[in-house]
Amino acid sequence: MPIFRSIPHEACSAALCFAAIFWVGPAGAAQKVAVEDPPFSTDHILVRVRAGCAAVQSPDGQWSFRTAAAAPDAPLGLVMQAMGVSKIDQIPREQPENAELARALGLDRWYRVTIAPGSNALGVADLLRATWDGFEVAEVDGTGGLADIPNDTSFTTQYSLLNTGQSAGTVGADIRATNAWTITSSNPSLIIGVLDSGISPHSELTGRILPGVNIPLGTTDATDVCGGHGTHVAGILAARGDNGSGIAGLCWDAKLLPVVIVNPCSGLESYVADGLVWAVDQGADVINMSLQYSVGSTYLHTAVQYATAHGVPMIAAAGNNNTAVAFPARWSETIAVAASNRFDARWVNSNFGLEIDVAAPGESIYSLALSGLYGTRTGTSMATPHVAGTVALMLSRYPTMSAEFIRSTLMETARDINATGFDVYTGAGVINAGAAVAFADAADPGPADMNGDGRIDGIDLTTFLTQWGNCTDCECTADFDADCVVGGIDLSVLLSNWSPQ
Repeated sequence: MPIFRSIPHEACSAALCFAAIFWVGPAGAAQKVAVEDPPFSTDHILVRVRAGCAAVQSPDGQWSFRTAAAAPDAPLGLVMQAMGVSKIDQIPREQPENAELARALGLDRWYRVTIAPGSNALGVADLLRATWDGFEVAEVDGTGGLADIPNDTSFTTQYSLLNTGQSAGTVGADIRATNAWTITSSNPSLIIGVLDSGISPHSELTGRILPGVNIPLGTTDATDVCGGHGTHVAGILAARGDNGSGIAGLCWDAKLLPVVIVNPCSGLESYVADGLVWAVDQGADVINMSLQYSVGSTYLHTAVQYATAHGVPMIAAAGNNNTAVAFPARWSETIAVAASNRFDARWVNSNFGLEIDVAAPGESIYSLALSGLYGTRTGTSMATPHVAGTVALMLSRYPTMSAEFIRSTLMETARDINATGFDVYTGAGVINAGAAVAFADAADPGPADMNGDGRIDGIDLTTFLTQWGNCTDCECTADFDADCVVGGIDLSVLLSNWSPQ
């Protein structure tokens, strides 16, 4: 989801104010901008006005605000009409008993501004604040609820996601998955490529296993060929969460693309290379490689570089031999994952080296098994999908986040569990899914960042205006809603994401 930043008062240039006029729908209401499951109300915003200001309604029913002993602000009234403002209520509904304290805090100067249902509330708040300097604050009204956990019956066995001290473990020795899920728990459009032993059918994955491939056999039968290893990995990645049974994966609705690269439990690096290229070409958004190889062929490295050139993040296991980091994790293009345990310590057999980026729980991990069952496995193979699943959640909030940005975010938000700072056993530390997803959520500049500089400003607006009108071949970069026309809805997206700083 895009993050919308405040527009300073001085940023209301003629171009910006002119553009706001085009945000008016046929019936005078603001055009709606699709925002997937925003964590705030989309039918109103909250404003705090300066002392002496107040809301006013004209005889024809139009709302605005005025300063003390002054007429309603006419330009503001026009913008509010364009935004579909239908009602303004002072809040709190019952004014505080301590009126003096309320005045000191400004609590007596708050209003709820009702806007067209489904509007881009963040954009409305920014535009109103830019239009009139009588607003001290204009913001969205966040939504939330009880800090609950999924109702999956075996979730309490998943210490890696929420460690409450079960099995004599250390409280908090987990990846903070429940914190991540308060932001997002799924994205059905995401595809996770799983280079492994295949994925067998399981009720936790129903309808989300895409047609795959068996590289060694040259067939399209991608069911698990190695005792459930790939199925176990798939469960950590994307088992259906909050469905009243079994376990919860990291990204509950993601699609899984199975790529068998072993026969039955071992294989060639060339199989991995071929499978990696195939997964990239099939549109995988992130690739999990719970694999370990010792040679590191140029062919495999070339395949890794192919994926890198396509911007696909690759998450790879460090290996389970208590020695140097295995391939492909050893290459800098991948995110190398070591394994930790329920005590926030390095798992004893986890490979180590300067190539390690982060760690994740890998010892005694409970997940899916063959024949619709569940079971426990240990290794960096289990740690890796914790990271890949977290990356999937990050991408669900910031779809264009680069692989290197993902790596740096994971490392910067990780929990240090070993020597202070980076170390060769756990890298930057155990991933913090909640912090990483929150960072990705806040970092996304939105589709209107047309020159990719992390800001949406006058340069982007100029580029946008050059494409105004019918979109030849429907390939205009400013056609954000993909309707083959660069028009008012697209402009509202740009304005709502306005972030010149």
